[in-house]
Amino acid sequence: MQDEDGYITLNFKSRTSAITSGLPVEPNVSPLWRPMALTLLFLCLGMAAGLVTLGIMYPPVFQQQDYLPTQDGNLSEILQKVAKNFCQELIQKSAGHKCNPCDTNWRYHGDRCYGFFRHNLTWAQSKRYCAERNATLLKILNQDTLDFIKGRTSFIRWIGLSRRNSDGIWVWEDGSRLSENVFKLLGNEEDQHCAYFLKGKIYTSLCEDTRYLICEQKANTVRIDKLI
Repeated sequence: MQDEDGYITLNFKSRTSAITSGLPVEPNVSPLWRPMALTLLFLCLGMAAGLVTLGIMYPPVFQQQDYLPTQDGNLSEILQKVAKNFCQELIQKSAGHKCNPCDTNWRYHGDRCYGFFRHNLTWAQSKRYCAERNATLLKILNQDTLDFIKGRTSFIRWIGLSRRNSDGIWVWEDGSRLSENVFKLLGNEEDQHCAYFLKGKIYTSLCEDTRYLICEQKANTVRIDKLI
C-alpha cells in the first residue's frame, strides 16, 4: 500500500506547514506562464525540426563544422527542462495528469520519482524491495529533497543510510558519505547501523527493526505530446 494520504491532501498539509512555521510561501504562478511555456515548447520543436531538415539537405556543411549534433543536443536539454517544469505545474493541479513520468502512485519531484510504501520490513528487506522496482532507498542530499519528503509523510520510514559497524562511516546506498550540512544523525548508538526518517529528522536504529520505507528512482523523460 502506498502513501498514507492523497496527493491533494498532501499538498495541503505542506502548505499549512509552511505557513505555520513562518517560512515564505511561493506566490501563485501567473496564469500567463502556462501558455507562454507551451508556446516556447512549440518554438523549440520547430527549431529542432528546422535543424534536422538543414542537416538532411546540407549534410557536408553540418558534418564538417560538427554543428548539428551540438545545437541539437543543447536544444533537447532546454526543451526537456521546460517540459519538466510545465509538467510539474500540471501535476500540482492534477496528480494523475498524463504527462507524469513516474509510475502510478509515485510522486514526481525534481528529476526523481518517490514511492511511499506501508510495509513493515527490516532495512535489508526494504533495500531489496526497492531494488525489485528498479529503485533504491531514499537518499537526501539537499534541503529541497528534505522539505519535499517532510511535507508528504508523518510515518517512520527507512532511508538508504547505513554503516558496517559501530566505528564505520555512515554512507548512502551508492557509497557516498553522509553530509551533516543538511541534517545530523540522532541516536547513533553503538549497535544501531541503519537510519530512518521521521518529521524532517534522521534517527539511527537497529537494522532488524521493521518499519515503512521510501524508495526513489530516476524519473523517465517527460513526453511533450503528453503535455497537451
